[in-house]
Amino acid sequence: MNWMQTVRMAVKSIMDNKVRSLLTMLGIIIGVAAVITLVASIQSKATLTRLQFEAMGTNRISVMGYGAKTQDWKQMEELLDTTLKNRINGWSPQSQYYDWSNKGLQYRTTKLDGQKYTTYMYYGNENYGKVTNNVITAGRDITKDDCERQARVCVIGETIRKYFFGAMSPIGQQIRIGGKSFEIIGVYKGKFKGKLNTEDQMVLMPYTLQSTMMSIDRNADKQYIIQAASKEDIEPILTEITSLMDPKCTAGGGWFNADSEARYQDQQEAAAQQDALLMGGVAMISLLVGGIGIMNIMLVSVTERTREIGIRMAIGAKRRDIISQFLIEAASVSCCGGIIGIIVGCFGSAIMGNIMLAKQLEEQIWMPEVEQFTVLPSAMLIVGAFLFSALLGIIFGIYPANKASKLQPVEALRTQ
Repeated sequence: MNWMQTVRMAVKSIMDNKVRSLLTMLGIIIGVAAVITLVASIQSKATLTRLQFEAMGTNRISVMGYGAKTQDWKQMEELLDTTLKNRINGWSPQSQYYDWSNKGLQYRTTKLDGQKYTTYMYYGNENYGKVTNNVITAGRDITKDDCERQARVCVIGETIRKYFFGAMSPIGQQIRIGGKSFEIIGVYKGKFKGKLNTEDQMVLMPYTLQSTMMSIDRNADKQYIIQAASKEDIEPILTEITSLMDPKCTAGGGWFNADSEARYQDQQEAAAQQDALLMGGVAMISLLVGGIGIMNIMLVSVTERTREIGIRMAIGAKRRDIISQFLIEAASVSCCGGIIGIIVGCFGSAIMGNIMLAKQLEEQIWMPEVEQFTVLPSAMLIVGAFLFSALLGIIFGIYPANKASKLQPVEALRTQ
């Protein structure tokens, strides 16, 4: 008997007992659907986290310190421009302007109160937009010339634009920051849909204006943003600048910290993978239950078809033919259940995944919003689930198939 005949006989047996076959598949369907839904949903959380960090700035390193002298920080900047030049795409100061007088932001008679709303006011250089992944939607960014001239210009976030100007263009308008007049030269694209009290409510000024805007202690805290050229360059950069600046800050009675969001991102992704493995393992228990169900129903099938097996053996069917028939039948039941489970799992992951993503976005309001995506299982997960379901059918079909092949033709033919 060739393979095609064996397959046709197996399929015929399944179709002759549709309800029983469907009930047998149920355990596999539930198991595969549960594995795909849970694993895909958890993996989607890791995908969302990656997209959020990319929106903040790829390979971004944050540097903060207190206690070092101005010339010490100049030395670190020289290190970035020379020794580490090939390892970075750019760097920028990110010192904050503290509005101690609470004059806030004002355009004509409209004021954005600093006590009620949090406005992030930064000093940066011409690389600030690049290293923080901020995109200009109107006007231009700060230039090196603006910094050298100490020009009173600024780039505003989407929230500031909406709050003060609405549909009107803000480019060229004068806005007062801490009581001083600044020309708006550009607008950054919103990462939080222009909501109040988010990073979209920000203002960027040339870093050379810091000393003219506020009194600065010679050992004042400093902040920098550095963009590494690649993920592999992050650790060497951190090692170099930490070994240079940590002793200087400590000697001045202060502290130093340099870290990368990539580390936190890696931790988040590793945790998500562990959760996916754990939840996938729990869901696979139902697959094992489904496999036991297949073995049980195949044993019943062997008992019911004992006379048929005896007839086939009497007319020349070999033991391997009987084993093949029952293994293919078990695998067919399992594969059909796997296919249905994959379809159900795709719908389940889309529904459950989107619910989990919405909850994550609600909890992490400090992270930028990214373009929504439909949660679907990866091709590897789908193929893996299908192959595992097929393997499960074969494994749990071995015992019934082996039992059927060991029947004696004479004894089998006596069965009514």
